[in-house]
Parts: sequence; C-alpha cells; structure tokens
Amino acid sequence: MERPDVTGDLSRIRELPTLPAILGKILNTAADPDASAIDLGQHIAADVSLSATLLKLVNSSYYGFFRQIKTVTQAIVVLGFLEVRNLTLTATAFNAFEAIPSNYDRQQLWRHSLATAIAAERLAKLCGRDADGSFEAALLHDLGKVALDWLYPVLFRKAATEADRRGCPIAEVETELFGMTHAEVGGRLAEHWNLPETVVESIRCHHHPQTAKVDAELSHIVALANCLTYRVELGESSNGCAPYLNPAHLEVLGLTEEQCEEVVAELGENRPKIEDFIGALSGNAA
Repeated sequence: MERPDVTGDLSRIRELPTLPAILGKILNTAADPDASAIDLGQHIAADVSLSATLLKLVNSSYYGFFRQIKTVTQAIVVLGFLEVRNLTLTATAFNAFEAIPSNYDRQQLWRHSLATAIAAERLAKLCGRDADGSFEAALLHDLGKVALDWLYPVLFRKAATEADRRGCPIAEVETELFGMTHAEVGGRLAEHWNLPETVVESIRCHHHPQTAKVDAELSHIVALANCLTYRVELGESSNGCAPYLNPAHLEVLGLTEEQCEEVVAELGENRPKIEDFIGALSGNAA
C-alpha cells in the first residue's frame, strides 16, 4: 500500500484550529519571573467562557473544597499561580482538541494525557526540578495522534487496530503506514502552535528522549510519566502495549523504581478525582 504524503499533507495543518490566544499569554506570563498572580488573573478574567470553565473545574470534587470558589482571583489565592496556569492550559487545549472532528474517543486520549501530565509534574518535583514545562509537555505529548486522525481517519484507525493485533507500540505501525510517528507529527503541530521549544522537543522525543538536545531531562520526564500512566490504565491512547520503561529514564532523572511506584500509587488513588475532572471538562459533571 502506498504511503500518504504526510509531509505534504501537513501543510494542511493551518486548517486545524489554533490554540486560543489566551493560552500563549498564559504561558508567557507563567514563564515571566516578574509576572504576578494579578497578571495571570487579568488574562483569564478577560475570557468569560474560560473563567466559567476554570471555576467549574476548581469547584469539582477533584479539589473537594468545602466552600465555593466564586472568582478567578480567589482561585489563584487558594490554588496558587502554577496550578491555575495548569487548569487553564488543560481547559483551552481540551477545547481545541474537541473542535477537531473525529470518530476517535478523545475522552480516553484526554484521560491518558491528563494523568500523564499529573505524573510528569510529580516526577519533576521528585528529581528536584522546577515543575515549569512538565505539565504542559506531558499534557500535549500525544497531540500528533489528533493530527493523524484528522488527516487520515481510516488509516489511523487501521494503525491502532494493527498495533493492538500485534501487541506493539502504535509508533511502530505508524512508521510503516505513514513514514513518521505521531511524536514527529505532534512536534510539527506544536511548532505550528508556537509552543515553547522545550515543549516541542519533548513531544517529538517522548519515545526516544535520548535524542533530545535542548532539554533531555524534560523529555525523559514525559517518557517516564507516559510509561507509569499505563500501569494505572488511566485512559487509552491507541497503543497495542504499554511503553517500555527504559532504565535510562531513572538514571538520567536520578529516580528509583520505588519512587516510580509511589507516583503510580498516587495516580491510582486520584482516579475518581481525575474522572470527575474529565466530566467537568466535557460538561458531564454536576
């Protein structure tokens, strides 16, 4: 079977929805050491829909507050700058993904992506790294699957089915059918969205973090978080098998298998909260 011209077809990527401008402002604000919680709050408050979504998430059982959080400013005070930034990123990216037509179960992919992001942030803290970048890099690590599914829905479904039949990573089948993997495609989409260079690289290299040159540590964090999430079976991302946990991840990050198991246990304990969070995002939560 003749491979599609993925490189050529990716020129159609301009037809994909762009991430809302608010996301770029929030990422830039979070990266600015001189930015304040007030600056972040002003960006969020300027978008009425985003503000409403944020407050819905903050008041979900994921956090379990005993009193209702009524304003964006209050949410920032209670949760902190970084957590609200992550919530806003999650909401805007989720809406952008949902805007792309597909028969693929996006909620399953999103469940996996959110769990991976939570694991990545925890791993970053365990290895003594500033958590900035870990959440968004992990949250978006599989966005190449969205692009491939959008460009070639029948062929992408065939790739997923074949990966399941063989019991192998879908990237292996993608290389055969498309000539490139979802990780490579995701890197190009991330560039199209003008995401930070380190995030672009971690998306592109999350199956081969040893090839990363800008921030290899972040790529290893995303790769390891991806592996650990499969152990909890939170979501499904079309892989025919769980990713291989390369000992190099632990060596580079200075972590132990015991610490990884702690992260897995925490993800398992938070499963009900993650499900409620997904429900709030999709409009199914009370």
